[in-house]
Amino acid sequence: MDVVAQPVADVVDTLSFMSGIPVTTVGKLTGLVQNWSVNESGVEAFAKLGNASNLFVAFDGSRVIIAPKQEVATVIFERKGRSRNMTISAIHALFPLLPEDAVRQDQDSGLVLVRGPQIFVKAIEDALSRQETEEIRVFNGGQMEVIRVPHAQEIAP
Repeated sequence: MDVVAQPVADVVDTLSFMSGIPVTTVGKLTGLVQNWSVNESGVEAFAKLGNASNLFVAFDGSRVIIAPKQEVATVIFERKGRSRNMTISAIHALFPLLPEDAVRQDQDSGLVLVRGPQIFVKAIEDALSRQETEEIRVFNGGQMEVIRVPHAQEIAP
């Protein structure tokens, strides 16, 4: 795709149409995309657009979330005893694609700094606030069973 001069919102709409990936836009996308081309397709094309146009771009596996960088906020969360790797793994499971500066962790304090639009921050907050064990309800042969699933730190020797 080659863009000579188009409004950012139009380029986002075109990428969404071409890729078939729905987009959730947070805030108003303003400005022009000028003299820009991309060979990538799908979420990679959105990521390139984000870098070129100063946009926050994340992908949750089914849709792309886009916001102007000036519309994002930074929120601080506690890891709640989870390891650094477990925290990053959970966030990347939610968002396979996110900006490099969207999540930072302070090793000493155990704090996680999340920078993004409200919809992104809320999803990460929900993931980080989950209990240490999860209960999953499974229907087996018409009967409901409750299975308790421990997190990795409970399994570790």
